[in-house]
Amino acid sequence: MPDAAPPHDFFVSYNSADKAWAEWIAWILEDAGHSVIYQGWDFRPGGNFILDMQRATGCDRTIAVLSEDYLNATYTQPEWAAALKQDAESIERKLIPIRVKPCQPQGLLAPIVYVDLVGKSQDEAREAVLNALPDRLKPAKEPGFPGLEDKAFPAEPTLSTQDLSRSHAKGAMSNPFLPLSGAVENPAQFFNGEPTLSRIFELLNSGSSVALIGDRNLGKSSILRAVHRQVPERLHRPRQTVLINLTRIYSEDDFYHALCEAIGVPPCNGRELDRILSPKRLLLLLDEVERISQDDFSRRVREQLRGLAEGGDAPLKLVIAASTPLARLFPDSHAEGMVSPFEDVCIEEYLQPWSPEVMRAFIRDRLATTPVTFSDNEITHCLTASAGKPKQLMRLCNDCFRTKLP
Repeated sequence: MPDAAPPHDFFVSYNSADKAWAEWIAWILEDAGHSVIYQGWDFRPGGNFILDMQRATGCDRTIAVLSEDYLNATYTQPEWAAALKQDAESIERKLIPIRVKPCQPQGLLAPIVYVDLVGKSQDEAREAVLNALPDRLKPAKEPGFPGLEDKAFPAEPTLSTQDLSRSHAKGAMSNPFLPLSGAVENPAQFFNGEPTLSRIFELLNSGSSVALIGDRNLGKSSILRAVHRQVPERLHRPRQTVLINLTRIYSEDDFYHALCEAIGVPPCNGRELDRILSPKRLLLLLDEVERISQDDFSRRVREQLRGLAEGGDAPLKLVIAASTPLARLFPDSHAEGMVSPFEDVCIEEYLQPWSPEVMRAFIRDRLATTPVTFSDNEITHCLTASAGKPKQLMRLCNDCFRTKLP
């Protein structure tokens, strides 16, 4: 009896509405030397569909081609569920979601980091797919030693007197990697946020509220401020916009005072606030929303916000920023029969770390206005040490930039 054929590397799971994307992804994978099972190529007339599918779900990994059509289809669920069952903690990355159209995974798929191809060029999308395959993004060769005094990797020379003279002739050269703390307030410094902004306004204009979920230092606060700036141009139905940073709010009373002050009404809460807001149309942006899960805030604050935000033309729409998914955010949501007050009202949008190509583009963009250059070794160090977090990348680049100055 012949030995069983070894399992393929990837099974591409997709909805028929996304067939073109699925075939492109399958082609990219096989072109890179991987073995793939793709229904359009491998499920042939005369074959047994059930046995073909069983063989497909036995691949080392499953690619889930994410779109609203995929998430809403019944028959695709067993395909990704089979991969998730083999690796419930995602340690072996048996399931790799690739988002090809605007959508927001919910439930068991929500916490799994997806590869995002929405808005990317063909080359960017190809690189994003291939970068997602290794278990680790370890460079193929040893990175440059970060110590600038090491003779094996000499540092870039500092600016010459001539360079500085030219710079001062145009005006004093400013450090393009400042400020190092706080959110980005200057629109000219806002980088790589447009895809996320487009999705946020798409959801808002469809009548939904939004929860921006991501680790710290991924730029959530900067995105909230960009939303605040762009509301007049991008929100289809006008709303008064209020931004509250909850790190500066210390109690439930503080919150209601800040909200009422921002919209220009006397301090109130409960039914009186409902009455005042009923004829208004307000967009409330809440940064560090974890703050209202603490003991100084009762559940009624979140319940009132939910009540005001329910419905397509509700008095209130929300964009909230948090580091924890909604289902785990509020302790009182964990009790039996209880759900998070913001679930089903806020659509979760997950922020991802910056990819290597985005980080390189950021460095090029910032250095373009200066005579300074970074060596390949220095760029590699900044990319590796920052782990895709914009704020950390900014600090590392600032450190490197300062070594170039006399």
